[in-house]
Amino acid sequence: MSTMHANEFPIDQALVQALIARQFPEWADLPLHKVESAGTDNALYRLG
Repeated sequence: MSTMHANEFPIDQALVQALIARQFPEWADLPLHKVESAGTDNALYRLG
C-alpha cells in the first residue's frame, strides 16, 4: 500500500475489522471487502 501524504495514518482490513468488532460486535462476523477508491483522505470498505 502506497501513501500519498507524509502524515497519513495506515488503514488496513485488520484495523477496520478490529474497530467493527469493538464498536459493533453483532456485525463482526460479516464479510469485509476493500473498495478501490481514488480518494486521498479516506478508506472505503464494504461490510456485509
